[in-house]
Amino acid sequence: MLVFPQLSTGAPALYPLTKTSRQRTVVNTLGDGSIVVYADPDAASLGWEMHAKGLTAAEWNAIEALFEATAGMWQSFTFLDPVGNLIAESEDFGASAWTNGALIALTSGVADPLGTTRATQVVNAGLATEAVAQTLAVPGNFQYCLSVWARTDSGTAVTLMIGSAAKTFVLGTSWTRISLAVNQGLSTESVTFGAQLSAGGTVVFFGMQVEAQVAPSDYKLTGTTGGVYANARFGADTFTVTAQGTDVYDAVIQIVNMEN
Repeated sequence: MLVFPQLSTGAPALYPLTKTSRQRTVVNTLGDGSIVVYADPDAASLGWEMHAKGLTAAEWNAIEALFEATAGMWQSFTFLDPVGNLIAESEDFGASAWTNGALIALTSGVADPLGTTRATQVVNAGLATEAVAQTLAVPGNFQYCLSVWARTDSGTAVTLMIGSAAKTFVLGTSWTRISLAVNQGLSTESVTFGAQLSAGGTVVFFGMQVEAQVAPSDYKLTGTTGGVYANARFGADTFTVTAQGTDVYDAVIQIVNMEN
């Protein structure tokens, strides 16, 4: 699995980092002078430019090895958006992106911590532990942080899980953003993220988020796609890199994604 490497600190990137979304509009001028305008979604693209200062030799060597493996812009690799939420449908737990337990019942339109009604009540109607979960095609040896707002009126505890790692939280009636951060160090090409409820448990969730870093950042709403880009490419066939010392490198790295 070719994937853009994570830094040794567990951070997804060094900053400053610029993310750019490009859209194309097609304008067709007809013979009578009228104009027809429509979007061209197939021409949309995302781009990232990282001004990475202070890379260690090991970090730079990992990036350079990926650049050589992809022959620059020629071959694609997986890129985990450093400023995005990796999971899809972060508020729609009934969407096809989720692989929930068979006896998990969902009720949407519940009041959330932001003052709207985008939270979801989750009930485990079974006699065993069930989960709301999502499996992502990401490396198992990265640092990840899973977070979600949660509350309960029934004293139900919830267990967050990243692969086989888990942490249980005792919830109250007020909203709390709970999180689990871990690096399992596994040589797998997929990881399951989710929240488990015990039999008969009832919890209200809002805004689940997964990031390739050591702690949660501000919540980012996602739709049908999350921040895992399996067809990203380097944006140029050359690098600008400066060796500031034997173990200090500065580099400007461009990455693009043109496939939905």
